[in-house]
Amino acid sequence: MDYRARLREASKEIIERRITSDNELRKIADKYNLPLSTVRTLSTFYFHNHSEVQVCMGLPCLLKGAREVVKELERRGTKYSITYCLGYCDKGPVTRIGDGYYTFINGEFREIEELRSDYVWSQYEPLDKYIARGGYKYFGKFLSEGNKLFILELLIKAGLLGGGALGRFKALADSANRPRYLIVNGHEGEPGGFKDRLIMERNTHQLLEGTLLLSLALNVDEVIIAVNERFRNARAMIERALDELRPFLASRGLINRLPTVTVSLVGSPYIVGEETALINSLEGNRGEPRLRPPDPTEAGLFGKPTAVINVEVVAAAPVLLGNYYEAREITIEKYFCITGDVDKPGLYREKLTIGLNELLAKAGAKEENVKAIFIGGVSSGLVHSSKIRVRLMPEETRKLGVFLGPGVIIALSNYRCIVDVMLEVERFFSHESCGRCEPCRLGTKELVEVLEKTSMGKASEEDLRWAETVARIMMETSLCGLGMSAGKVFLDALTQFRDEFEEHVKGVCRAGVHFR
Repeated sequence: MDYRARLREASKEIIERRITSDNELRKIADKYNLPLSTVRTLSTFYFHNHSEVQVCMGLPCLLKGAREVVKELERRGTKYSITYCLGYCDKGPVTRIGDGYYTFINGEFREIEELRSDYVWSQYEPLDKYIARGGYKYFGKFLSEGNKLFILELLIKAGLLGGGALGRFKALADSANRPRYLIVNGHEGEPGGFKDRLIMERNTHQLLEGTLLLSLALNVDEVIIAVNERFRNARAMIERALDELRPFLASRGLINRLPTVTVSLVGSPYIVGEETALINSLEGNRGEPRLRPPDPTEAGLFGKPTAVINVEVVAAAPVLLGNYYEAREITIEKYFCITGDVDKPGLYREKLTIGLNELLAKAGAKEENVKAIFIGGVSSGLVHSSKIRVRLMPEETRKLGVFLGPGVIIALSNYRCIVDVMLEVERFFSHESCGRCEPCRLGTKELVEVLEKTSMGKASEEDLRWAETVARIMMETSLCGLGMSAGKVFLDALTQFRDEFEEHVKGVCRAGVHFR
């Protein structure tokens, strides 16, 4: 193997086995003939501050009592580390202990049954059942189509892909540069997000059919389904489905007409979900974002044209194709992950014409009790409750400066302190910053520092103005979306709830969280 191949194999093994000990890293370095410093930097990037007990401090878990979990572990003298999303946000507060996931109720840790591998395995839909409900019904017809890019237009029309994607993907499909790749992005690191994991676990064959449809449309040679290493059950379900699918395709003489499909674990840090960082992780590097241009569709995985498409979008392709061939309306229900101050957190599937207030009502939140909502997650933006009747259509949410992509909805009730919430949000961004660019690395720390001072009543109006300046610089100059999002969401909060920030400057917290 050449150096790059050895590096990829070393990275795979580090991620697969979650290797952090120096002794094991030395063995990896020797095994793949790599410098110890190289394998160590991979381990520290993917598993910094890693331990067998991890407490999720992502906002959904925090709102459900993650601080109490920390207190209990400290009372017991248990070593633990902090992480910011384990991917099971509707079960919060969640703690990973070994390979098990536990919630914390009435002072006790209780294993979450639905997250056990045997439970997930029992929910698997076999290929014959998927076919019985219409799976692969139009696959042969689509295979005979000349220009297959119309399926991307269906995804755009349904609001699942942005209009700019078509030109980029068409250029990829027409490129003479081979091989061409499709990466199905199953990282889903956004706090509050769990739809993609559930699709990978429970709608596995639908995801694989969508993968094949889009790979044909894009004329790619190889498909890699990239799965967050925390979602081991999802990886197992995809591998199980592929083992069923390959003989089925071979029996119909299709296996040689389709690209190869493999599944690969990638590192769990939030930043790895960014498409160029995901590509770096698959290449065996640290999962850090790349400078653009070039766009991945021009030079992505191994320098070749690469499309990166989200799990939910890929899984929607067979449904929309059926609508098209049956001359039905090109619409689809979107998955929403609702958490926060709601009575019934969970996964909801609704048309994009639904109002935010209606969606929250389904989850048990009363409109008059809602102070603010993160629409699209903390990386998208914070919206004041006065906008709660917005229709969740892309053209409407864009007017509010937020995007629906991850489908994450986090509700904050009237008794929440915005300063306290934003402090934890910016701590998340600071923790997950890869540190490559100064605006993000330094800016997130500055915002955390100002918010800490504000929460203690030690900030001034000048501090707030300085933080506002820092946030704007982050939005304008950060290398990737993490720094931009950290700046934007801070400005969202400061602009819409400035009165609460100014009250804290004066030593007043209307929610009673601080200065008690």
